Amino acid sequence: MKHLINLIIILSLFAQVSFAQKTKRVTNMVNNEKFYVLKDDKKIRHGEYKMFNFAGNLSIKGYYNYGVKDSIWEFFNHEKQLISKYDYTKDELILYSSFVWRNKKCRLIVNENKIDTILSRSPVFLGGDKMIADKIRYPSTAMQSGKSGRVVVSFTVDKFGKASNYHIDTPPVGYGIDKEIIRVLKIFSDFWMPGRLNGEPVDVEVEYPFTFTFLGIFRI
Repeated sequence: MKHLINLIIILSLFAQVSFAQKTKRVTNMVNNEKFYVLKDDKKIRHGEYKMFNFAGNLSIKGYYNYGVKDSIWEFFNHEKQLISKYDYTKDELILYSSFVWRNKKCRLIVNENKIDTILSRSPVFLGGDKMIADKIRYPSTAMQSGKSGRVVVSFTVDKFGKASNYHIDTPPVGYGIDKEIIRVLKIFSDFWMPGRLNGEPVDVEVEYPFTFTFLGIFRI
C-alpha cells in the first residue's frame, strides 16, 4: 500500500512538472485575464483560465484543453455570487440565474437572410448584462464633452455559441463610445450559448441596446 501511495505521488509530481514545462502563464491587464498558453504555440490556450472585474473580483473561471473549453466553467456577478455554471465537456447548462439575460431582439439567420421568428431559446450570454457593463469604460473625450446617447449593436451568435460580425445599427454617437461598446462585446465573444429553434442550435442575430448619460452612467 505504501509503495502504491508513493507511486501516485511521483506520477502526480511528474504530471505537474510536465504541465509547467509545456505551458506559459499570461496576464492580460487590459481585459483582466489570467490564463496559460502552450510554449510552442502561444495562440493556443491550455490550462486554467480566470477573468476578473474592475474591483479585482473573480468573474469567470474555467479550463482550456488545447484551445477548447473543457470541464465546468463558472460565472460570478459583482457581488461574488455564482450566477451560472456550464459543463463544456457534456455541453450542459448546470446552473442559470433568471437575471443573467434580459430580453433582446433576435432574428433567425437562414442563408444570409434575417427572419423574425419565435425561437425555442434566444442566445444566452452566460455572464449576464452586468458583467458586460462592468467592463465598459466611459471614454474620457465623451465624458469631458458631456456626450451621451443610445447605441444599438447587432451581431451574430452562431450555432456553436461564437459571436461575431458586430455593427452599429443606430447613427454613431462618436467620441469613442461606439468603439468602446464593440471592444467589450468582443471580449466575451466565446461565452454564449447558441439560440435554438425546435431544439436545434441555429445562427441568430442579436440586437443589443446600450445607453450612456451625461453623468457617465452606463446601462443596458
